[in-house]
Amino acid sequence: MESEVEFLIISSWGGDHVTTYVNKPKLHFWCWVVALLLAPTALWYVAAPQVTFHFSDKGEGRLGYILNVQHDILKGEIYPGEATGGAGHIFPNDQFFMEFDWNIGGKSRCVRVKPKWPNTDVYIGADGAIDCRTDGKRIETCGPLPK
Repeated sequence: MESEVEFLIISSWGGDHVTTYVNKPKLHFWCWVVALLLAPTALWYVAAPQVTFHFSDKGEGRLGYILNVQHDILKGEIYPGEATGGAGHIFPNDQFFMEFDWNIGGKSRCVRVKPKWPNTDVYIGADGAIDCRTDGKRIETCGPLPK
């Protein structure tokens, strides 16, 4: 059963008085509860730093990749001019890692990325090498995982 609040609107137009009743439902308690439960999830998604890997539009063929974010693994492929990526952690610890392995033309490469909020962009050239537009302070070549 909905509670309704009734408003009385009286207006005057050309000397005639018009009376109008408007029903306005109250906001339900449960709508607020749901909104409060979903807000932290939305905030968590927006607050996490994003990393985007861009493949040059001058590349040829597909670029197969494996994105490993703290043992959460995503495999896929992108084509010239496309991009892929993922979210880092809001509060990364010393053991946090984000690795991007890719293979193009029979050559395998790998970089470890340190995401910076709000977004870190890594550009991969047509030959599969890291492009000069990438912030070198945010990436390093892969090696042993952090301990």
